[in-house]
Amino acid sequence: MSGLKKLTRINKYLSEIGYCSRRVADKLIGQGKVTINGVVPEMGTKISEKDEIRINGKLISESKKKEKIYIAF
Repeated sequence: MSGLKKLTRINKYLSEIGYCSRRVADKLIGQGKVTINGVVPEMGTKISEKDEIRINGKLISESKKKEKIYIAF
C-alpha cells in the first residue's frame, strides 16, 4: 500500500492487489478465512501497510500483485 497513513478496507485491498473480487473477499471474511494480525476481522475493517493479512493461513502481500500486460496492435 502506498502512503504511510492510508487506510483501506480489507475487501478493497484484496481486490486491488488482484487476489479476488470484493464480493469474494467479503465471503472469505464472513467464513473466517481472513485474518489481520492474527485476528478475524469484521466486514469493512480498515487496514494499514503495517498489517499482516493472511487467508487460510497464507501470508498475502502487495508483492503478489498480478502484473498486467497490455498488447497493442
